[in-house]
Amino acid sequence: MKMRLVDIQQHVGGELFGDANTLVGGVNSLELAIPGEIAFAESDKYLTVAEQSNASIIIVPKSFPELDGKNILKVDKPKEIFIGIMMLFDDSGVTLTGIHPSAAIAEKNVSIAKSAGIAAHVFIQENVTIGANSTIDSNTHIAHDVVIGEHCRIGPNVTILSKVTLGHNVTIHAGTVIGGEGFGYFWDGQQQKKVPQLGGVIIEDNVEIGCNVCIDRATFGMTRIGKGTKIDNLVQIAHNNDIGEHCIIVSHVGLSGSVTLGNRVTLAGQVGIADHITMGDGSTAAARTGISKDVQPNQVVWGAPNRPIKQVMREMASIPKLPALLGQVKNILKRLSDVEKKLSGLD
Repeated sequence: MKMRLVDIQQHVGGELFGDANTLVGGVNSLELAIPGEIAFAESDKYLTVAEQSNASIIIVPKSFPELDGKNILKVDKPKEIFIGIMMLFDDSGVTLTGIHPSAAIAEKNVSIAKSAGIAAHVFIQENVTIGANSTIDSNTHIAHDVVIGEHCRIGPNVTILSKVTLGHNVTIHAGTVIGGEGFGYFWDGQQQKKVPQLGGVIIEDNVEIGCNVCIDRATFGMTRIGKGTKIDNLVQIAHNNDIGEHCIIVSHVGLSGSVTLGNRVTLAGQVGIADHITMGDGSTAAARTGISKDVQPNQVVWGAPNRPIKQVMREMASIPKLPALLGQVKNILKRLSDVEKKLSGLD
């Protein structure tokens, strides 16, 4: 797809300088862009790079100087506008219409909107509802009693087990499992006995879930992922977790059972959270934090066990000083020993 610069300006606004009829067909960085592509410069510090860029048009802030011989579009928020333009040229989405002949769909109580798309070898059990404009990619398994809202995009090889409800505009990437059994056992004196997992999972609107994520169903009630939350690849979310709205959960994070995250919580890579922990609204856990106690709202924690990040940074800054400090302590102990010997001699 190619667009004229004037058409892009009409879509995103701003003030255009240069040839309004120039055609562009893609987006790229300032350094890598070639003729026919759009790039952006977030501030004046990228002026030199912008002057050397081969991009056909550069999105810049309104304070940016004009560039001789280059097309520029001045806007209030160049990064935000550029992301919107990226979406115009994003052709990575699955385009599916109708139901592939190889899909296996139960005959009882299955409702699939006419505008939905079902790809090859999809398996759908009874009591399933799939909303308008949602797409289910190939080899995906949809168990009984599942509701999928409108404009959802389910990738290939996804497994959605029973009692799962997806809101609208939910994206689930390849290989993810939603509604697997929670990890619940108890010791009866001789062996581990399984605790039945009878609940379900609710995924609210505008959630995006990466590849190979596991979200377990609740023992009772629901495991919940709040609206607008974004989950990276390779994340484990255990039974009865209650994840708030607009959270960010980065790859290799593991949440034990019955964890509660407030709204706008950020978990960096490889964070681990013990069971029954609560993190308040706006809190953050830095990479590799081991959380064993509750985190207060807007607090930033690090380390294992989790402590305020400034405290951990002071502790880490002290570590290189330990060898010299140890030498000083040894010297003080030796001098103290010499003094004690002299005092003993006086007796």
